[in-house]
Amino acid sequence: MSKDRLTRLAMELLLLGVSKAGVERLLGSNDVDEVERQLAYLPYRKARRPEAFIIEAVRRGYSAPPLFYAKNQTHTPGIKRPVDQDTQPAA
Repeated sequence: MSKDRLTRLAMELLLLGVSKAGVERLLGSNDVDEVERQLAYLPYRKARRPEAFIIEAVRRGYSAPPLFYAKNQTHTPGIKRPVDQDTQPAA
């Protein structure tokens, strides 16, 4: 794992309000990929205290919020694509 990646994650956590000791513990005892994933999910959550929430989310491995999946959805229901042209709606 690169030092630049750890530094970037540490800065993001510090900007959220996580203490320096909290950042060291979080990055030292958890999977860095999980920390990065939870930071990506955070804008889609309604966290009142993001600094505390991110710690719990990483430790407990929270799944992605529904809004994260909705943002990344590529198929809009009701719109027919070329593959769907010859299909008939279910009766």
